[in-house]
Amino acid sequence: MLDLACVTETAQEVARTVFGAKRVEDVQTQEISDWTGADALEVLIVLDPKAAKQLKGTGKASAMLNGLARQLERQGEQRFAHIRFATQEELDEDDNPDA
Repeated sequence: MLDLACVTETAQEVARTVFGAKRVEDVQTQEISDWTGADALEVLIVLDPKAAKQLKGTGKASAMLNGLARQLERQGEQRFAHIRFATQEELDEDDNPDA
């Protein structure tokens, strides 16, 4: 298993390739258990609003998922990476639902 710093770096490289370096604002990773109880990864890709609009109908979400899976597998990572996408505004709204 790779450490989270390596997973984060790999996810960031793939995201920058798929969406463009200027469109990726942050990448966060954490270890989770999936619905079966197996070890897995959660990868949060924080995109700028223009890149977030590209998620629908362009194949970029699939390209991110497939690209990250390939890179992690090449590095010996066996855990499945569950990818979420958000803008910073969406994350801020989640942190402050009354605003």
